[in-house]
Amino acid sequence: MASPLTVKRNDYRTNPKRQDIPTPHWLCDELAALFPNARTILDPACGDGRLLAPFARRGSKTIGFDVKHGQDFLTMRESVDCELVVCNPPFNLGVGRMLGSEVFLRQILKLCGNVPIALFCPMGFRLNQRMNSSRWKWLRDECPAKITSLMMLPLNVFEGVEFHAEIVFFNAPELAPHLFPLGGGGAEQVGDEAATKQSGACSANAELSDSRPL
Repeated sequence: MASPLTVKRNDYRTNPKRQDIPTPHWLCDELAALFPNARTILDPACGDGRLLAPFARRGSKTIGFDVKHGQDFLTMRESVDCELVVCNPPFNLGVGRMLGSEVFLRQILKLCGNVPIALFCPMGFRLNQRMNSSRWKWLRDECPAKITSLMMLPLNVFEGVEFHAEIVFFNAPELAPHLFPLGGGGAEQVGDEAATKQSGACSANAELSDSRPL
């Protein structure tokens, strides 16, 4: 049984993961390494672009949207042509009782089609459900994207917060069903922040960038 402290820490409705917590650089690198052949990658909640940076450095095209740059992916109507979507969205958007991960997943499928997706989610995205839960029924019966792999993340993977989270992979049957991150030991490489900025992975105007390796 989970301790009361753990439950309180991970109540993403009353104690949500902050929207501005970035993904560790080492985890961004490991995620990119799982998709060596992806050439056009979208991050619909890109922040500073670090999830896209490893792809951009190897010469892939990257597309990034973020409300901080004046581009709200959730209100877009035009389709986006990409081969892969990577996304670490805010878990709680305040949209009724629908998790941010579900809101983004639905919009990704609407605008991008049924492409491979790597989506950061709270554990409750899959597990905190009842037999009559709408998300349970949608994922089981209606969602065109199929869960093919899971990557369990350490409780303290995000800096300054402890949160039960995982990466849910859709439409990526080439990956092992259950993945573990190798881990960066909490130490990021010197120059990672500069490399993220130089890569141009997440542009303010969200245009397709034909990036080149640094």
